[in-house]
Amino acid sequence: HRRSLVEILNNLAAAVACGKLRILDVEELAAGTAEGRAVDSFEIGDTADLQSARESVDEVLSQAGLDDIHRQRTILCISEAVTNMLLHGGGHGVMTLRRLEDRLRTVVADDGLGLNFLNWIEPPSKGGQASMGYGYKIILDYLDAVALHTGPGGTTLLLDRFTN
Repeated sequence: HRRSLVEILNNLAAAVACGKLRILDVEELAAGTAEGRAVDSFEIGDTADLQSARESVDEVLSQAGLDDIHRQRTILCISEAVTNMLLHGGGHGVMTLRRLEDRLRTVVADDGLGLNFLNWIEPPSKGGQASMGYGYKIILDYLDAVALHTGPGGTTLLLDRFTN
């Protein structure tokens, strides 16, 4: 039953996100976060921490030969994901860069309460938001692949930018 729910969510996510978003189960998350070689890792607790992480991403993407526009868009997407982590994921988390054969993967993980998808179909609370907002749209528009795992132990995003 659990597997069929993940398959339903993946089909829905693929349809909504034009095939760029996958919902991961625990095993897929473990495999995705271990794939490739770790390049750098950052504890993120505030926007100042994000700045040094952005600089590292820019350096790695530059070394991989990505042009300015793709580097800037990738950094924007990572900034959006980390900002969401800070705002909604308990105010801190970890960002890890991983180099795979054909891509740079940024893993953004928090230990917050996880996403409650039902909140998105209810009217927003005063000052609240019923949808994922523009940051999520930017991430899907500008990155090559996005994977998500969420649960009571937190939320993890795998953000992929192809480099070949």
